[in-house]
Amino acid sequence: MYQVAALISPGKIVLQSRSYPDLGDNEVLVRMAWAGVCGTDLAIFSGHYQVALPLVLGHEFSGRVEDVGSRVSRKLLGKLVTAEINNSCLAYRSLDPCPACARGLPTHCAKRTTLGIWHWDGAFAEFIRVPVGNIHILPPEISPKEGIFVEPLAAAIQTFELTKINPGDTVVILGIGRLGTLICAVANAQGVRTIAVSRSRDKLERGKRYGAGEVIDSSIPDPIARVKEITSGLGADIVVDATGSPQGLELALNMVRPRGVIILKTTSGVLAQGLDVTRIAVDEIRIQGSRCGPFDKAIAMLKDKKIDVEPLISAVYPLRQTEQAIRAAARESKVLIENRL
Repeated sequence: MYQVAALISPGKIVLQSRSYPDLGDNEVLVRMAWAGVCGTDLAIFSGHYQVALPLVLGHEFSGRVEDVGSRVSRKLLGKLVTAEINNSCLAYRSLDPCPACARGLPTHCAKRTTLGIWHWDGAFAEFIRVPVGNIHILPPEISPKEGIFVEPLAAAIQTFELTKINPGDTVVILGIGRLGTLICAVANAQGVRTIAVSRSRDKLERGKRYGAGEVIDSSIPDPIARVKEITSGLGADIVVDATGSPQGLELALNMVRPRGVIILKTTSGVLAQGLDVTRIAVDEIRIQGSRCGPFDKAIAMLKDKKIDVEPLISAVYPLRQTEQAIRAAARESKVLIENRL
């Protein structure tokens, strides 16, 4: 038997005992070492992002391989790993992939489940079961704690994978929380002019430390006018909404230039209201959704020490205090859950 922290209803997590799972031929059992709490966990925990319950949350983690299925190399045993979150046809090495996987789009697999989010228990547990195709071995240069940042850093990198970004572009990042901070670092590494926007002075200072060349306090009377002032009245080339709020899109629309791009990183689970679609059409603004990203690029960035993530960790909780950890994450920089009871 092993322990999991299961969300049984919005705002309520209980520690439960589970039997060890029977592994599929192409599955891997990982003993969780560290797991991170993110904004999606908060949205599901609160009930704003509605999923089938009970569910074990958590999709940012590192751990060591405990057991493998019959078609998985035993050389993986004991390796420090992390895993991608979309359990797709390709992750299971299916010989009959769905149309999305056949086109190389496993994050949009028609049959997918999603670790800790959609019909698949996640990382707030002593053990996690994942398909072998999602496994990434962490190099010795990356510590187990740093390993939990691979998934969110990959998501930050993905912000600019589907949208062409040019040196000298002005990029506004709305919301300098867990993900927004990493997006600042990624944008800065690409040589763009980065403006961080938040109502929190602490978060704005963190944005500066992680690459924002300028910061704007969103509680000032007119932060939109300040962006226009910085951009000579035109607006930003790209505005990234990482606020976690449905109101972020409207703010982004007022800060982006004509023919600019708004990139949505928010998964609040709440519908945006009052969106001016006429303005979007007239100004020819492109709205780009952005979700999961390239683990290989995130691992390389961490391995090469291009970003120092450990200072972002603000609190650590044992597994038995997962509910307290999630509640704390609403106000903390980055909360980690350690595999100890």
